[in-house]
Amino acid sequence: MRALLDLMRENGTAVRDNLTHCRQLLQGATSCLKILDPELGEEELVKSVAAELAKVMACIAKNSQRQQ
Repeated sequence: MRALLDLMRENGTAVRDNLTHCRQLLQGATSCLKILDPELGEEELVKSVAAELAKVMACIAKNSQRQQ
């Protein structure tokens, strides 16, 4: 999971070009991986994934506003 987050941070252009896929990947990981469970998981990793998902969602919202 950490490697995925690192790759996403290092490859911002690719992430912006694939926002929907990145959102789905992060949401899927959050719902399926025990390490990302808010009660059982690793707190720092849970927060990192949530922050990255928030960035992706903000980019999606920003792009949506541009298209209107």
